[in-house]
Amino acid sequence: MKFTLIITLAATALAYTRPKANEYKNSDCSNQNYGHNSFFLEDVTMDDTTKSVYLTDGRTLEGIPKGWFGYSDKTGDGGKCSGERLGRLPEKCVNIDTLASKRIKCVRSEVL
Repeated sequence: MKFTLIITLAATALAYTRPKANEYKNSDCSNQNYGHNSFFLEDVTMDDTTKSVYLTDGRTLEGIPKGWFGYSDKTGDGGKCSGERLGRLPEKCVNIDTLASKRIKCVRSEVL
């Protein structure tokens, strides 16, 4: 019984450390468009209707910290980040039209 409880608590704790990039149709992270969260997230391309993205950095399965970086272009919907690297993004609601010098079209989760 205790073993099951410990495993359940550990799995729950790990779930809260997954990298997340949830897209929203409004610039204030309301009106959700698409949600993305997984230990295996790498590149998340922004839909053309997305105005903001809520980011949480998360960790790898091994517990190594990760962070988000913005890019000016994408190879296509569901593709890879490309173009200019626009810098490290904060762990919060990000307006992808105004935060950087160019619209953020893709975000990449990288080990820090």
